Amino acid sequence: MQPKLKLLKILDILKETDKTNPITAPAICSRLEKMGIKAERKSVCRDINTLIEYGYKIVLCHDNKLGYYMDSSDIPLPPAIPVSLDLIRITVEFKKDDAEAVYAILGQGEEKEDGEYIISEIGVPSSNLFSNLFMLGTSVKLTAPSELKEEFEKKLDEVADFYKKRRASEKMDFWLL
Repeated sequence: MQPKLKLLKILDILKETDKTNPITAPAICSRLEKMGIKAERKSVCRDINTLIEYGYKIVLCHDNKLGYYMDSSDIPLPPAIPVSLDLIRITVEFKKDDAEAVYAILGQGEEKEDGEYIISEIGVPSSNLFSNLFMLGTSVKLTAPSELKEEFEKKLDEVADFYKKRRASEKMDFWLL
């Protein structure tokens, strides 16, 4: 039994408690045993202290014999992660050998095969379109829409020019040392 798994199971058990329904360490041991996890009272108490140190509001009742409960009255919710729903429909072309990498980064779309190439129409978030294409490098070719293709080619030229200028300068020689 992994100690981390035991700790998470104890947390799950404590989440079922409250001020009016506390649970004792021996009762937690008994519940763990039903899950196939052997634990002693002392190790359960240490795990509870670890959870408290981490920031969970676990309270020991004023009468120790009553046990522990989780005070969830002011546990903050995790911050929401913004999701971009602004999808752009693009068409890309890539070799069959590169399909796994392309699918991992761009996802899979409506596809047709053309010899050793796959042409795929994919919906991707606009916020990270160019960075995803940069990550794929020469494994994928953006073919449509033409405005995005031109914009991407312009960005590629800017990056190439930047590195050409740096290579020509003395600062770049210093970077290479």
